Amino acid sequence: MQATALLQNTGWHFDLQSAVIGAVVAWVIALALYLNRGALKRLAERLWSPVTKWQSKAQRSTGEKYVNALQEALRSLLLFAPQHPDQVFVPPVFFTAAPLPANAAIAGGDRQQRVGFSQLSGGHPRVLITGSRGSGRTTALVMSVWHAVETGENAQQPYTRLPVWIDLSHVDSLPSSRTPPDQFITGLAATFLPEVLPKWLKSQLKNQTSLILVDNWDEVPVALRADLAGWIARAAESWPESLWIIATGPAGYGPLVEAGFVPAEIEPDLSQNALHKLHNGWARELNLEPPKLRGEALYTMLWAIEAGDTLPELVLRLHLHLETEETPYRPTDVLTALLHRYLQPTDLDEELALLATHAVEIAITLLSQIARATQLEKRAVTGADVNTMLAANLPPEETRPPKLEGLVRRIVQTTPLIKRGGKTVRFSADIWEDFLTAWALAAETRAAGLQPTLLLEHLHDPGWQFLLNCYVGLGEAEDLVKARLREGLGTEPTLPSDGIKPLLQVALWAMRAPEDVSWRPHVMKALAQAFVAPEIAEVERLTLGRALSLVAGENAHPFYLKMLRHPSHSVRATALRGLGWTGTARDMNILAAALKDKNPEIVKNALRALGDLRTPGAIRFLSEILPRVDQETMLVICEVLAANPESWDTLKAAQHADDLLVRRAVAHGLAGLHQPWAREILEQMAFDDPQWLVRSAAEAALATQETETGVIPSPPQLDSLEWLMEWAAQQGLGLGLGEAALQMLLHAVEAGETSIRIWGANTLKRIGKPEHLDVLRPLLNDSTPETRHAAREAIRHIERRYLGAT
Repeated sequence: MQATALLQNTGWHFDLQSAVIGAVVAWVIALALYLNRGALKRLAERLWSPVTKWQSKAQRSTGEKYVNALQEALRSLLLFAPQHPDQVFVPPVFFTAAPLPANAAIAGGDRQQRVGFSQLSGGHPRVLITGSRGSGRTTALVMSVWHAVETGENAQQPYTRLPVWIDLSHVDSLPSSRTPPDQFITGLAATFLPEVLPKWLKSQLKNQTSLILVDNWDEVPVALRADLAGWIARAAESWPESLWIIATGPAGYGPLVEAGFVPAEIEPDLSQNALHKLHNGWARELNLEPPKLRGEALYTMLWAIEAGDTLPELVLRLHLHLETEETPYRPTDVLTALLHRYLQPTDLDEELALLATHAVEIAITLLSQIARATQLEKRAVTGADVNTMLAANLPPEETRPPKLEGLVRRIVQTTPLIKRGGKTVRFSADIWEDFLTAWALAAETRAAGLQPTLLLEHLHDPGWQFLLNCYVGLGEAEDLVKARLREGLGTEPTLPSDGIKPLLQVALWAMRAPEDVSWRPHVMKALAQAFVAPEIAEVERLTLGRALSLVAGENAHPFYLKMLRHPSHSVRATALRGLGWTGTARDMNILAAALKDKNPEIVKNALRALGDLRTPGAIRFLSEILPRVDQETMLVICEVLAANPESWDTLKAAQHADDLLVRRAVAHGLAGLHQPWAREILEQMAFDDPQWLVRSAAEAALATQETETGVIPSPPQLDSLEWLMEWAAQQGLGLGLGEAALQMLLHAVEAGETSIRIWGANTLKRIGKPEHLDVLRPLLNDSTPETRHAAREAIRHIERRYLGAT
């Protein structure tokens, strides 16, 4: 009974009063928490912040270790492996096809769009950097990593995008189709950087925006390229926020275009300003007090740039100048001087000193054979291979000095031309591999007394051009020169349609070859003959004239004087430029007299020739006549002043001229000058100048700079082209999607009116394949020159994209 009563008394029952009190208390607490939610949130954040900071620090620490390891590995890809790459880097620019217009009736030809280095990441996420060997494409990729690194301490990760580096130079097979694309890509990244764990990298790529940098597409076997492009496309789709930048040569990248990549041709900045920046940056990198880059040294550097020096060659010139103050003209002399400098042994006793010259000669032969095996035979050279090559190059044992072999080994083992580590021997830079391969081929040709058959076979191969240039500076290249001259001059009275290209190549060879080569006069004669050909365009005549001045130097001066009496206005006008390139201050009277000519082209070329003289007197003369000439001449003078860094101060002063026409001309001249101070002046003129005419000119100049620059555009989507939709509708047809849209484009190229055929060809120039060439070739005989030009350009681009494809 008592137990039953106890259970009844302790059982739960609803108590209204307690419930009401509890609810009120709960509401009061909730209200208090709500009213103080900000303070409570801050308190919670303060309490949790140590944990958050620890997590962020741990994540950043891992990221920093990864970035540091990646940067350390990438330094070795740069010439001389600088510790501070940013201070010896001059950003290049890139040129890509501008977006197609919406309306096919829009006037003007297909144009290129200029893209700055910092804008590579702002447009289409699949970019293809194209360029010849030595153009700086690998350097641009490497510096993209430095550009992506975030140095702020509060950043969660030490980069704005996770940088990943992939080297395709050793890809000789592809995985099975069952392999996930992300596994394939992270495996390639780990091959280049063994320190990275593929599992960690895969996780990071999944959760972060990334920057995938791929080098050496042009070294992938042609048979693998289509499938490899498919792997890359699938990986890009699995990481939709990723940015891909692939570097390749100037040809053979068609499968990547099919995978949605947009090519952008790299153009290194080799201006005088860039030259000074490189000079001062390398001086700091080498901890040297730099000699002033002026006088003969500056002139030689500028001549070398115009004569075709690549970016690596220019850096080597600067190093030689900084280390020895030597300034050879010919690139081969620069490379040879540095080669001996980097092979010269130090700390030798008297006996070894007597052997040094012979040992260096053997070392050069040995290195050239290693380069030949690597470059031409495409095989890895091991230590055992080096021993075999060395034994073959040493004198017979009975006549060999006892310490010679050891000294040669010491030279090869310590030279900075060779990379250390691994089982194979590799060169520290491509330029040394190319130069030493050319050295080996030149030695073989001299020894055999035969034609350089291998080089003749690769005369038109884009990948061999730098090696050919090196060979011409080292060997007897008469057979190569004769072959190209035959192509350039042809057998008909008129020049072949593409004759200027081989002529420019032999001109470049003449600049690089020794002064006493027997074929130099033949090159000069061919250039002079082509210079007066009536069928060439103005720009081609100008290019040939400049090439002749660089080959012949002051010896071309009498030729240009003689051409001033030629009946052709075009020849006379370009001959004036020749006086500017080869003349002296004494030629100013001739050029000044030409300003009175009634032909405006003669006047324009005389003004530009005065700028070409680059003398203080010529610049002073241009600045003095600026206020006194007509409006059109003012514009040309300011263009000339803008093209010469020596005359920039004159332009800066002229912005304050009383004559509004002078100020307007200054704005016009600054339009083509991509310098921060020039843009600042234009912005000030556009806002502050009291004359509408000047403000309008400054605004137009700024607009010109805006339209010249941009980001990488997306490839054309055929089913979204308005002009193609309109044309299809006019034919009573629908455009369709995918393959149907492509067939409509091909039909438009064949059957459309002139504007449609032109823009159809321009579209195929961007996305066309070899099977579309038969549609384009009939346009080469079209009645309108604009259509013929568009067809030629489209065919040239397609053939280049698929060069070597089977």
